[in-house]
Amino acid sequence: MTIQQVPQELNKISNISLSFAGCGFLGIYHVGVGTCFKKFASHLLLQNIVGASAGALVATLLLLDLPMDFVASEFFKIVAAARNHSLGPFSPAFDIQKVLINRLHTYLPENAHKTVTGRIHISLTRIFDGKNIVVSQFNSREDLIDALACSFFIPGFSGILPPKFHGVRYMDGAFSDNLVALDDHTVTVSPFCGETDICPRDETEFKFHISLSNTSMELTTSNVSRLLHALIPPSPKELSDLCQKGYNDALNYLQSNNLIACNSCSVIQHNFIISKEPPTHYDPECGRCTESREESMHESMPEQVLNILSTHLEGPNCAMIKFFNTMAIPLLIPCSLANFFLVKISKATNSIYEFRRSVTENLHQKFISALRELKASDQHEDNDSEDPISSHSSSDDGFSEDCDHGCM
Repeated sequence: MTIQQVPQELNKISNISLSFAGCGFLGIYHVGVGTCFKKFASHLLLQNIVGASAGALVATLLLLDLPMDFVASEFFKIVAAARNHSLGPFSPAFDIQKVLINRLHTYLPENAHKTVTGRIHISLTRIFDGKNIVVSQFNSREDLIDALACSFFIPGFSGILPPKFHGVRYMDGAFSDNLVALDDHTVTVSPFCGETDICPRDETEFKFHISLSNTSMELTTSNVSRLLHALIPPSPKELSDLCQKGYNDALNYLQSNNLIACNSCSVIQHNFIISKEPPTHYDPECGRCTESREESMHESMPEQVLNILSTHLEGPNCAMIKFFNTMAIPLLIPCSLANFFLVKISKATNSIYEFRRSVTENLHQKFISALRELKASDQHEDNDSEDPISSHSSSDDGFSEDCDHGCM
């Protein structure tokens, strides 16, 4: 088995990019996904990562290699601050834009822009024409913070006047392209059930998909609830479950696509290729790779992150959140009923189709049988009509012969 340097074009083919969808307060799902990738597939975080809104924020923190337990803790603190107010995140006393920017100024290292330039791709929506712009080059730390501030700015919710990046005003990239794919090798991540590579899977018999800003979503009651919770933070227990769900979904994706490898093989296979076969991240002959895969079968989320999740299970529940949960019931009930009837209609449609097909097949068979019987009857009549003629001809021949003998 020979090892040789991979040509640049082959190395590009083997690269996998990640894309995190914008999702507001559901961004804790991306924290769970990032935790899993850092533990079992850190080699994938060496590549490009795309993000919109909260997805861009988590992607940046992943590339800066900040501890995921710290990221989860800060996320819960922001949610707790929002839920503390009587109107939740819509309270005039709570400025989500200011809170996020202050935390970026506090925790981003001075060389953050150098670390992520060319690797993080942030989706923005240009104000004056609504066009999607993806930026990846940053001249300074402030430049990076400005781009992130534009990416998670929602007019009316975050403020009135959109921020600027390089002198141009932008808003949340989710308004134009919420799930950017750099190429065919981009692994997409979203907390909404749909056709995304890594996402929750809702149990529903009626599969009907829609696309919102390039993000695939199934029409389910769970997705309706998720859309509402993107701006209205759910309870800490629900957020904790969502984070765990992101971890489990990412782990399932890595296992099913053979992307779990030990650190040594990850580094080697990032720069080299073994044999002429397309490079894979898992080496079946490596004992450490096998151990990593076996560990992933039984391993749960890292203890540090679990401790953070359990610490924030109990949190403030403001009047706005209670009011929202109550008011959401009239919306969720029609959605549930609509989903119920759609499932019934779908089943009825399938039954009608099967019945129509069986009737058509029976009629077709009867028609073929009738044609065969008619053909057989015609052949029998033809045979009957031919027999008297042949016998008459035979008698005539006999008479002719007798006549010949008599004449002779």
